[in-house]
Amino acid sequence: MKLIEFIKLILKHKVILVLVPILTGLLAMLLTSNPKHNYYSQTMLYTGLATGSSIEMDKSFNYFATNIAFDNLLNIINSRETQEEVAVRLLSQHLLLNEPNSKFISQKTFQEIKEDIPLEIYDFVVKSNISDTLNFNYNSDTYINTIPESVDSTAYEQTVANLKHLMKSDNTNFVYSLLNYDHPFYSIEAISKVKAMRVSNSDLVKLSYEAEDPGICQQTLAIFNEVCIKKYKDLKENGSDAVIKYFESQLSQSENKLKDIESVLLNFNQENSIINYYEQSKAVAIVKEDMDVEYNKKRAELASSEASTKKLEQKLEIQELVQEKSNRILDNKKRLGELNYEIAMNEAKSGDSKNSQNIEALKKQASILQDEIKSSVAQLYTHQNSIEGIPTSKVLPEWVDKVVETEGLKARLDVMNKQNNEFQQQYAKYAPAGANLKKIERQINVAEQEYLEILHGLNLAKLKYQDTQLSSNLKAVDPPYFPLKPIPSKRKIIIIAIVFVSFILLLGTILVMKFFDDTLKNVSVAEEKLKITEMGMFSKIFKANDKVDLISIQERLMDLFMQNLNHTLKAQERTNKTKVITLFSTQKNEGKTVLTTNIARKLKHAGNSVLVLNHSNFEKPNIRSGQFTLLHRLLGYQDPRIDYSHPFLAHPSDYLNESEFMTYEVNSEFYNAKSYEELTIKGIKSSIQEHDFVIIELPNILETNYPADLIGSSDLALLICRSNRLWSKADENLLDNIKEIVPSKLQFVINGVELDEVETLLGELPKQRSNFRKRIKNILRFQFYIKSHI
Repeated sequence: MKLIEFIKLILKHKVILVLVPILTGLLAMLLTSNPKHNYYSQTMLYTGLATGSSIEMDKSFNYFATNIAFDNLLNIINSRETQEEVAVRLLSQHLLLNEPNSKFISQKTFQEIKEDIPLEIYDFVVKSNISDTLNFNYNSDTYINTIPESVDSTAYEQTVANLKHLMKSDNTNFVYSLLNYDHPFYSIEAISKVKAMRVSNSDLVKLSYEAEDPGICQQTLAIFNEVCIKKYKDLKENGSDAVIKYFESQLSQSENKLKDIESVLLNFNQENSIINYYEQSKAVAIVKEDMDVEYNKKRAELASSEASTKKLEQKLEIQELVQEKSNRILDNKKRLGELNYEIAMNEAKSGDSKNSQNIEALKKQASILQDEIKSSVAQLYTHQNSIEGIPTSKVLPEWVDKVVETEGLKARLDVMNKQNNEFQQQYAKYAPAGANLKKIERQINVAEQEYLEILHGLNLAKLKYQDTQLSSNLKAVDPPYFPLKPIPSKRKIIIIAIVFVSFILLLGTILVMKFFDDTLKNVSVAEEKLKITEMGMFSKIFKANDKVDLISIQERLMDLFMQNLNHTLKAQERTNKTKVITLFSTQKNEGKTVLTTNIARKLKHAGNSVLVLNHSNFEKPNIRSGQFTLLHRLLGYQDPRIDYSHPFLAHPSDYLNESEFMTYEVNSEFYNAKSYEELTIKGIKSSIQEHDFVIIELPNILETNYPADLIGSSDLALLICRSNRLWSKADENLLDNIKEIVPSKLQFVINGVELDEVETLLGELPKQRSNFRKRIKNILRFQFYIKSHI
């Protein structure tokens, strides 16, 4: 949309664009004639969350943690529980007042509240009593600043407790309803209007509030301060205290667990006679290894001695004569073995003087037995030789030595076997004891680490608790002030805004309607939708004022149309004399008859013989007045009534005779007609004399079938369309069928366009304009030198 078109659109609707905002502004003035004045107060809380002192010396600044801490504080301030307690304390404050006090509540508000509160609520109000003050133990130091001087603090706290208990008892009591409906002072909706925000990046939080009563405005913020300080401190300390209690309980459990495991270790050492397990097990392992080596060595020596003895005995043959002597020698040998065993056992034991004497006595007995055996053997084998012929003096001593050595080795091995069994039992005892001891020591180590970690956590929790006590002390550095002047009214701004918004909405609605207008509207839009060539356009015939010469405009449009018509017909180069022009439309009331008769009028005035064929008689319409003429005039719109006195709407009888205007019947002959001569005229099918132009008006083809051959034989087919109609899919399908019949002889005429659209064809319309308006129009068109001559 061009700038000049936008200006024209505004000028077209100028009255409604001015009148509607003015009316809405007057309505806003009427509705805001008795405004309620609000009072404003604010307070500042110092938090110390960002730059406050801390016990942790190496504590660094954490931007995100600080933001989270401020968010937590703001959420506590905006929480429903906080708002409920503030509302109950504010209500308790007012109920305890016997008369209005401007510091707390104005007289007007006090009377209104007294009228609203039922009498049974006063049963929960506790009046001041010295005995109650002495007997009632309640920490009310935090809220003492909001209690009237004539009211006892204990009575105030008891009243608050009673009202809170009543509120939580059910959801039908008066206090619960008061808080959850729309009371201007006590409702949650009203209390939630307290705005809390952090002041830039500082440690300060600002609370602001607006109320209709200055005392209530100040006291609401004062109560808010004290409730928030107490709740924030309780929340922080309770959280840290719960952590400390948790660590203390866990530390006690861990300590008991460690003691139990240490007791298990002590009992284990006592049961297994362990002083130092690792040293003892090492000594046992070394001794056992040495004994195994010695045992294997003695077994090898025993095997060697027994083999030598057996070999020597095979070399000797015992004679029967010396059998008895031999038996005695054997007995002595057995006795000698027993003595050697006892000697070995005594030597293995740690000796004292008595044991040494026993060993010496046993050795003497053994020596005597050895001498006796040697003597007996020497007597038996004296003068005897061995089988191989070796003298017995050489074999017998060697055999005796081997026998003595063998018996000694056997005795030593027996002793070593017993010692090995004892060590094996000790070793079997120490082997599982090591695994169990390791297991117990691991349990002790884990329990000890757990104990130390919990102890460390407890120390940190106590440190955090102390730090929390420092950081949770909120302070009101700027207490709420008592507002003396109400907030300036925004009535003027509201009225101006309503006027401006109504103007913008109305203008937007007009622009949207203009933008989404999908009618044929003008020639360019119609060409885009119809996809055929235009023949001309005609403006809407309405009752014009003296500033617009609609007759000359319509005649000029008719002249341009006739010029295009003659040019189109001459370009066809047909030999037949009669030119046939067929006019049709897809819907009724498109203006076909008016356009048909005016074409005939122009052709007749040009000296041509004309015949108009119509399917119905042309009746002169009655002049009717519009229903909204007065409203249109008030809103500055054009008179919508049709000007039937316009020459363009004259009756055909004014310029056509009866032979030039005929009516045909719509019947089977009409549908099958191939030329206009075949149409049935007034019920009689007869020949028609030849004319220069024959203009045929067809009924609307959306409701009546059309004669395809008749349209195809025409020299020109004109589609008549109203500018204020939509082009539907049905219209498009019918037009496509007509295009197949007359692809090159089909054009359209758009009828009833707005005068502004006519300027695209005729240029600037002849109107009575002031010089100022002409200059403004040229400026908007950027035509500054339009009157300059070349």
